[in-house]
Amino acid sequence: MWLLVPALLAVGHCLALANQEDSGPMDPGPSDVPPGPALPCHKLSVSNIDFAFDLYRQLASEAPGENVLFSPVSISWALATLSLGAPAASRAHLLEGLGFNLTLVSEAEIQEGFRDLLRRLPVQGPQLLLTLGQRSFSGLGPGAAQDPAGAQHSIREYVEKQTRGQLGAWVEELSDATAEVLVSHLLLRAGWARPFDPRATSLKKFFVDEHRAVQVPMMRQKARHRLLHDPELQCTVLQMEHAASATTFFVFPQRGRLGQLEDSLLPETLIKWDSQLRTRELDFYFPKFSISSTARLELLLPGAAVGGGLPEQPGLNISKVAHKAAMTLDEGGTEAAAATSIQLTPGPRPDLDLDTSPAPDTEFNRPFLVMTFHTDTGSMLLLGRVVNPLG
Repeated sequence: MWLLVPALLAVGHCLALANQEDSGPMDPGPSDVPPGPALPCHKLSVSNIDFAFDLYRQLASEAPGENVLFSPVSISWALATLSLGAPAASRAHLLEGLGFNLTLVSEAEIQEGFRDLLRRLPVQGPQLLLTLGQRSFSGLGPGAAQDPAGAQHSIREYVEKQTRGQLGAWVEELSDATAEVLVSHLLLRAGWARPFDPRATSLKKFFVDEHRAVQVPMMRQKARHRLLHDPELQCTVLQMEHAASATTFFVFPQRGRLGQLEDSLLPETLIKWDSQLRTRELDFYFPKFSISSTARLELLLPGAAVGGGLPEQPGLNISKVAHKAAMTLDEGGTEAAAATSIQLTPGPRPDLDLDTSPAPDTEFNRPFLVMTFHTDTGSMLLLGRVVNPLG
């Protein structure tokens, strides 16, 4: 079954993986299948994917040799919410920082796109649970009834409940000047369309780099999946469908080619992969993994240093943006959670000091990229790099 990724209207291309029955060991591509009808949220897709890849490159460059994981949709939705209360110039700067070209898509279309996205993203079913939410914690700061420690406790409890404990007791420390905190969160549980048999899982080597290997549980499966060898980027792309409206791409660069792959990630890269992916019978090993990643984002986001606050609070400015994501993949499917915390303070932003085609029996046993999409909306839910599956 092909994945539907919506039209990339801003570049005049389409990223469509239309539903189609498998027809043989090497199935034709979807180029002759017309894309589905455009939805308001589809106008966000190309910009959100471009924003995700740009942010990924910045995070990856700051953490060489480490796992990286974040939720693009959680971050972009939080910043888009802040743009509603910002002055016109700041609002434009925030939206352009999210990758939107305001000469091609209007602010009204962007906001309608996010409203449409939020109507379609919550999914609750036996094979797919996907929730996305947001809450503002206000009435903080000097003279407020609740001190920073009490507010941190309330935010921690909220995030832990909404993500069902997958992020642990996570919350960024609040400064005395923090007047408001916006929290955006995501929770995903997606079963595989073709689950792995736990009895076939065994310990095997996973090569973290040229000099180190770790023993990890490697799942084995004989099944049909979409696969691509990209000779230009020297990588292998494996797409594994979830049982409902989600799909995950795993991209394995050849040894020594990770940097080249990361530099080449663009929406057009996905278009190319879509046109070249083919379904074939595979006999392969794939690592189970459980990873998490925490990042400070205020200096990495082009629009985050602009004055602006929540609706009806235009005098507040973004002072700190923190994000945490966690993902576990096993024989049954994927579980993931993410949260974004944006602190708002009066006055200018303070100075910051941050710490900154394989043959049968193929083993996918080296660092790889992971991208999980909600197929109906084309939203990139998660994007990351797995260097060590053990975390």
